[in-house]
Amino acid sequence: MRFRTPAPAVAGYVLAAVLFVVHVTGVGGWDFQITLSKLVSPLLGGIMTALGWRAWYLAREAGQTAAQRYLFLTGIAWSALELAAVVQLVHLVAAGDRSFPSQSPLVLLLNLLVPVCILPALLTIPLQTRWSSSRLRLSLDMATVMTAGAVFVWYFLAGPQIAGPGASAETIVLTVAPLVGLFAVARLWIGGVAEVSRRAMFWGVPLAASQIGSGLLQPLVAHTPRLSLMLALAQVAGVSVIASLVAHIRKATDGEPAPVSGARRPASLLPYAAIAAVDLLLIFVLSRHGLDSGAWAVLGGAILLTGIVVTRQIVSVRDNSRLVLRVDAGMTALRAAIEREQLLSDLGTTLLRTTEPAEVHRLAGVAAAGLLAGLPGARTTVVTTGPGTEYWTVVHASGPGAEELLGTETPGSAVPSGVLAGEIVEAPDSGRPVLMMPLLSGDRFFGMMTAGADDDLPDELVKALHTLRTQVSLALGSVALTAELTVRALHDPLTGLGNRALLRERLTGALTRAQRTGRPAGVLLLDLNGFKPVNDTYGHDVGDALLRVVADRLRGCVRTEDTVARLGGDEFVVMTEDLHDKVDAVLVAERIITALNEPVFVAGHELRAPASVGIALSRAGDSPDDVLRYADSAMYAAKRAGGARFHLYGVFPQLRN
Repeated sequence: MRFRTPAPAVAGYVLAAVLFVVHVTGVGGWDFQITLSKLVSPLLGGIMTALGWRAWYLAREAGQTAAQRYLFLTGIAWSALELAAVVQLVHLVAAGDRSFPSQSPLVLLLNLLVPVCILPALLTIPLQTRWSSSRLRLSLDMATVMTAGAVFVWYFLAGPQIAGPGASAETIVLTVAPLVGLFAVARLWIGGVAEVSRRAMFWGVPLAASQIGSGLLQPLVAHTPRLSLMLALAQVAGVSVIASLVAHIRKATDGEPAPVSGARRPASLLPYAAIAAVDLLLIFVLSRHGLDSGAWAVLGGAILLTGIVVTRQIVSVRDNSRLVLRVDAGMTALRAAIEREQLLSDLGTTLLRTTEPAEVHRLAGVAAAGLLAGLPGARTTVVTTGPGTEYWTVVHASGPGAEELLGTETPGSAVPSGVLAGEIVEAPDSGRPVLMMPLLSGDRFFGMMTAGADDDLPDELVKALHTLRTQVSLALGSVALTAELTVRALHDPLTGLGNRALLRERLTGALTRAQRTGRPAGVLLLDLNGFKPVNDTYGHDVGDALLRVVADRLRGCVRTEDTVARLGGDEFVVMTEDLHDKVDAVLVAERIITALNEPVFVAGHELRAPASVGIALSRAGDSPDDVLRYADSAMYAAKRAGGARFHLYGVFPQLRN
C-alpha cells in the first residue's frame, strides 16, 4: 500500500509556507510579524511534537532500536520547543510581550533544552561502514570540517564577542555549541547513517543550514526592517523538522529501500566543501579588511586545513596502495580459482569417457599435480589396493622423488585407520603437511590419493582436492560397476564361463582373423550324456555342482586364449583358433572326452558326465551361425553313435577316440 503523508504534516507544510511568504515580504510591519509568529508557533510546535512522538511509537513497534532512541530524545526537544512557544504566547496575551528573542528565563531554558537533547540524539546514531574509508581517513575528514567550522565560528561569533565588552560564558556557549552541532552533523554526513531513516537525515541539512544562517544573519538584520527574515528562517527549520519526522514514520511503517550499491559515494565531498568555504572566506576578509587580526585567524585556519589535507592525501595514497595490493591478490586468487574450476571441469568431462582404472589413476595424478602446481615441494601420489587392503601400490606419482615412489608397495598395517574408515587425514610422521584422501564409492574401496607441499595447503586448494577426490572416486566406482555389468552380461552366472553373447563376439573376431591368416577356427559343441537323470535323481543342487565341475575341467583342457562357453542346460562350446590342421581340434576333443569320463564326486555321490562332442572347422565365408550349426550337426552325429565320442563335421566315416 502506498504511503500517505499524515494530515497534520500536510497542514504544517501549508501553514509554514504561508508564514514564510508573509515574513519574507515583511507585510504589516514588525509588530504584526512578531505577533503572528507567536500566535501560530504553538500550532506548528504541536504538529512537530505529535509527529515526533508518533514516529517514536511506530519505531518502537517495529523494533528499530536506534531510531527509537533518536526519536525519543528529539521528541523531548520538540516538546520543549512547543512548551516555549506556549509560554511566549501566554506572555504576549498577558503582558503584550513582543520581544525577540524572548528574554523569559523559562523560554531561554526550554530553548537550551532543544540542542541539549538533539545533539546526543545525533551523536548516538550508528554510522554506516564505508568500504573505502579507514578510521584515520574518517578522523582527518572530520578534522577538516571541524577546523573550517572553527574558523567561521571564530570570525563571525566568538571573535566579535571577545573583541567587545563583557566576554563571558556566553562567548563559550557561542563557540562550543555550534561546533558540537557541526561535529554531530559532519559525523553523520561523512560516515553515513545506519539503522535510521536516511531521508530524515537528509532533511537535517536544511535544518542545520537554517539555524546557522539564523546565527549569521541576526547581527546583520538586527535593528533593521528586515528582522522578519529571522522568522522566515524559522519556518524553513519547521518544514525540515516535519519532513524529517514524516520520513521516520515512513521507514517505521513501509520500510526504506536500500541504496543502490553502485551509487554509494566512496568518500564524502563535505571536507572539500569546507576547504572551499574557508578559502572564500579568506578572500572575502582580505578584500574588505586587509591582513588584520581576523584575517590572520582565517589565514591560520587555512594553513592548518592545508596540512590536514596533505596528511589526508598521504593516508589516501597509502590506503589506495593497500587496496591495489588486495585487489591484485584477489585477482590472482580469482584466476587461480578459475583455473582450478576449469581443470576439475575438464577432468570430469574426460572421466565420463574413461573405462579403464589405470587411465583414471593417471588422470587423477595429473589433475592433482596441476592443482598443486607452483607450491614449493608439491608432491602427489595415487595408491591402489587389492582385495583385503593388505598391500598398497603407488601407481602414479609427481613431484620430488616421484621416480623412486612409483611402483613401491606399502603394507596395509602402515596405513592410518582413518583412511580405511573413509576419512581424510594428515599423514603421520611425514615431516610436512600431507593429506591422505581415501578413494571409495559406496562400499567399494579403491585406494587413496596423497597431496602435500613444504607449507600448509591453502583452504581453497584443500576444497579443490576434496572435489577431485570425489570425482575420481565416482569415476572408479563407475568403471568398476561397468566392468561388473559387462562380466554379468557376457558370462554364465552358474559356471563363470562365457555365454552366447561372449561366444558370438569371440567367434566373429576369430573368423575374421581366420580369413586373414588362412588358419581355421575350430568350434567344439558338446552335450553331457545322462545329465537329466542326475537332476531328476539327486536334485538341481547336485546337478549345478556337476556343471561347475565340468566347467573347471573344460578350462583345463584348452589354452588360455581359447574360449569356453555354456550355451544353456548341459550344452557347452569350446572355441579354439589359429589351427594348423583338423587334428589340432581332434586332440582338444580327445582331451575333453577323457577329462569328462573321469568320475565326479558330489555330495557323497559318484557321478559320471561323459560328453558327445561335435567338431566344426571354419571355412572361408562362414558366419558364426554357420559354424555353430555345423558343430551342432556333428554333435548329434556323435550322440547317435553312442556316448563319449566326437564327430568331425564333413568327415566320413567319423573319427573317434
